Amino acid sequence: MLPVSAPPIINGVVVTGDDGTILHVGERDAFDLSSIEIAEGIICPGFINAHCHVELSYMQDKIAAGRGIAQFIIDLIDYRNSFPVEHANDFEALISSAGELAMTEMLANGIVGVGDISNDSYTFISKANSPLRFHTFIECFGFYPEKAEKYFEYSLSLFHKAMALHLAASVTPHAPYSVPPELFQKIFSFRHNHPPLFSYHNQESDAEASFFKNGTGGFEQVLQHFNIPSTVFFPTGKNSLQSVIDYFPQDHKVLFVHNTTADANDVATIAGQLPGAYFCFCPNANLYIEKRLPHFPLFAGYPDRICIGTDSYASNHQLSILEEIKTMQKYDPSLSTAELIRWSTLNGARFFGWDQQLGSIEPGKKPGLNLLSHVTAGYNLTENTAINKLI
Repeated sequence: MLPVSAPPIINGVVVTGDDGTILHVGERDAFDLSSIEIAEGIICPGFINAHCHVELSYMQDKIAAGRGIAQFIIDLIDYRNSFPVEHANDFEALISSAGELAMTEMLANGIVGVGDISNDSYTFISKANSPLRFHTFIECFGFYPEKAEKYFEYSLSLFHKAMALHLAASVTPHAPYSVPPELFQKIFSFRHNHPPLFSYHNQESDAEASFFKNGTGGFEQVLQHFNIPSTVFFPTGKNSLQSVIDYFPQDHKVLFVHNTTADANDVATIAGQLPGAYFCFCPNANLYIEKRLPHFPLFAGYPDRICIGTDSYASNHQLSILEEIKTMQKYDPSLSTAELIRWSTLNGARFFGWDQQLGSIEPGKKPGLNLLSHVTAGYNLTENTAINKLI
């Protein structure tokens, strides 16, 4: 058993109440064997999916893989815009229905909490009624600096809809290339987020770095495709992270998502300049879009500030944290199962402020319980490792 907040317990026993509350954790020798149910594998807390786009679930298998982030953005927006305006109600119903199926899948895959990106309100009611715990990141973006107020006002309208449904929510920047300085300022000047958490797509590709350094790369194609004049963007001579890091507030938690091309200096800059910064990996989405992964050893010095996410069905074949950590251990066998489970449970719970109930197996908590079967004798994951949601 991996309580996460304490060392692993070989032949561990967890006692729960009828409502899933943890009553006791101990070793098997302290119990009458006839009074316990024995399972083979690893028992761990429910997973926290720190980064997901539930509202993109209707795009499952619609976006071609391996074409890079710039083409991915073009394909995603083109597909979304392919739905006729006169069928808006059908479009909303499609997004809502696909989102509900995605939530059902995440529950079956042992996920108990989700940091979810929203660009509209189509999934809000479903999230408000879901047994999953959600924080909704209302993503604010737009290319034209002179329209910053308009972009922000739209995000603010979504924020108020979320508040009306008692959803935890915050207005957050999308990515460096889609948020001009004027919009960064408006987002970070807003002090009514509940709670004050931010999420940010960071350094997903070399094209992003080239765009900021000298205005070249795949993002030129994005601007041209959507008839956006190149004058809306001015290269900084630095990579995207170093170009925008000073906009971020030092007194709030920020989840830097993807970090695919971050180098040692970038990681140190984030961790040093922003005490509340966490890093989130979505490895299967990185492979789907860019066919590459972050260099995980660069983050070894920050084991308490790493989370795991699935991203969306637009860039993944499933919404499973187990599949994400299996991929990570496959590509970097030095990552221990205990470490990966901590990243995908307690760290995420602490980032979102859910750790009083979720993230670790401790008396008084209701974290959910998962059983991971088909692991090696050394407790490493395998291609056959499967999940059984116990509670």
